[in-house]
Amino acid sequence: MTGVRRFTQLRAWQACNTYKNAIYRLCENGGLSRDLRRRSQLEEAVKGPTDHVAEGFGRFNPADFARFVVMARSSLMESQNQLLDAVDRGYITEQVRRDHDVLAEAALQETTGLLEYLQSPDALRNARRARERRIASRPERRSHRTSKPEPSEPEAGTELEPRTEREHEPRSENPEG
Repeated sequence: MTGVRRFTQLRAWQACNTYKNAIYRLCENGGLSRDLRRRSQLEEAVKGPTDHVAEGFGRFNPADFARFVVMARSSLMESQNQLLDAVDRGYITEQVRRDHDVLAEAALQETTGLLEYLQSPDALRNARRARERRIASRPERRSHRTSKPEPSEPEAGTELEPRTEREHEPRSENPEG
């Protein structure tokens, strides 16, 4: 995972996305396209893994990220079960299910590998180093922010920029806030 700056660079996300797009194409035709409830369930199940991997990546914490990867794996397995049901209902053939199962298994393999990494001492060490780099670069980032010209007063009726939530603002020395 060294050098990964965007969740789209993660092999786990890429494998999940490939599987998701194959299922979307599968759902466009045949019996699944007409059974809107089952189609929706299957599409939601295959959409989940990419969402979970992306959200976990944004957490900057290996343990928290791992929790989201576990959810991604669960959604992949749910979709595999739904494909079995699609065979039982006659919407797809066993061969079509097996073809898609190859993609699901590849996504499971990649998410498992990511999960194993996130639970390793290397992940904690790398996260700590990244946090230290972010902390070390704060003065530089703050100087870029403060060196920009101050905005003029907004005209009546215009909105100010939204503020960050308190949990994202720098801590003050005053314990009351």
